[in-house]
Amino acid sequence: MKKLMFIALLATASWNCALAQENPEKREAHLAAFRAEIFTRVLRLTPEEAQGFWPAYNEYLDRRNQIQQEYKPNKQEDQMSDAEVEAQIKHYFEKKQRDMDLEKDFYQKIRMVLPLRKVAKIPLAERNLRESLVKNMREKHPKKPQERRPDHGGRH
Repeated sequence: MKKLMFIALLATASWNCALAQENPEKREAHLAAFRAEIFTRVLRLTPEEAQGFWPAYNEYLDRRNQIQQEYKPNKQEDQMSDAEVEAQIKHYFEKKQRDMDLEKDFYQKIRMVLPLRKVAKIPLAERNLRESLVKNMREKHPKKPQERRPDHGGRH
């Protein structure tokens, strides 16, 4: 348990240092370490499970990023013709379908590596990662009082 806490502390410190860095490669390396810490903790990966999980997960991330890049629009919707906007909407649904197919394929592959209950916790690990990243960014760059959004209709 002490080893896990040390790894968590080290990963968090590494992540905070990474935010201060301008080098994208270093930032990506620190993000990968932070991701590994979160996923290892949430999924409780054994060393053997981690050996099979990380190559499959990294391939999944690479393919997901590739899909994102393929479907990035060349210009803003306001600058497009109606035909271009319609094509963009069609591409959006194609991308969503490819994302879903990719996720299904990933889950089928990962079922061979992890117990089913750990597979079911992958979305939780991803959510914890996103929340931790947002929290770190907010702590690193707190909003100034004048930057806050005005209250709209009394919603809290």
